Amino acid sequence: MDGPLDEGELIKLLTKSSEIFESEPQVLDVEGECVVVGDIHGDKESVVKALDLLEQNRVLIFLGDYVDRGPYQLESISALLKAKIENPSKLILLRGNHESRSMNLYYGFYDVVLSRYSQALYELFVDVFSKMPVCAVLDGKIICLHGGIAEGLESIEQLRKLPKGDDDPVDPIYVQVLWNDPDESVASFAPSYRGPGIRLFGASVLENFLKKNGLKMLVRAHEPQPEGFRFMFGNRLLSLFSCRYYGIKPAAALLRENEIKILDLG
Repeated sequence: MDGPLDEGELIKLLTKSSEIFESEPQVLDVEGECVVVGDIHGDKESVVKALDLLEQNRVLIFLGDYVDRGPYQLESISALLKAKIENPSKLILLRGNHESRSMNLYYGFYDVVLSRYSQALYELFVDVFSKMPVCAVLDGKIICLHGGIAEGLESIEQLRKLPKGDDDPVDPIYVQVLWNDPDESVASFAPSYRGPGIRLFGASVLENFLKKNGLKMLVRAHEPQPEGFRFMFGNRLLSLFSCRYYGIKPAAALLRENEIKILDLG
């Protein structure tokens, strides 16, 4: 992985990335073999290992949270955006809850950028983050997003209509899709420890959404998992975490036909 780019190079990278994301719909429909990657948070080792999988004939999907917390935030997001420009249809970069101004201010990415570059450059990052798609659907059967099922979300069409361009999403469904978590002790929806407007959702919520939309499974990220992955709700939900900075074994998942294979990114 290359070191930090100079500001001029990074401006070009961000400008081109913004154009690509703006041209993409909020929901990307994908066919064939895929590798799905969870939270990165500046873990350049996981980025390098995941991008190596692009050399094979498959689509690579990242579920968001590229920045904040980790020591190689700029290097990681720059490498991912460069790869996106080179492989626009083979690499999908979804938006996570940390791809927002408020989270960057609190968890470190804003300070990392300003320690090397200008405020204007940070604004370009915010613009790029605001245009990232929110969801991918694999073979019409597996839905991939960062957080979880939102209260009031009945159909994928609602996700397709979510607005792009907000530094911090304000639409309640958009917020919850990035922030909600599954909980096996919850019957339907319940308040989340993460704060107001965010929910925990139970198995019945997921089952109803999958059934209404002809889906089989949800693959999401957002929560640290000791082994890098966790199946829940009768294997109808898979959580992935791909950052090693929490004493975690980083993992990804290979999805093909009716098979799911967990990949070690450690």
